[in-house]
Amino acid sequence: LVTRDKEAMRIYRMREKALSDWTSGINYARREGRLEGQREGRKEGAQEILNLLAQGKTIEEAKRILNLE
Repeated sequence: LVTRDKEAMRIYRMREKALSDWTSGINYARREGRLEGQREGRKEGAQEILNLLAQGKTIEEAKRILNLE
């Protein structure tokens, strides 16, 4: 131990907890952002496929156009 001062140790532990909580919050936000991006990407991809099918393209043509093969 660097110090035996109880108040200094309490402050140190509070600071460490705050840093840990901040890191956890950032990591959570990143995970949620990635998931939201994936959901949006799937929606956009599905819409692109539907648009190509509505234009008369076959599923195989749509997959090729969208580089899904």
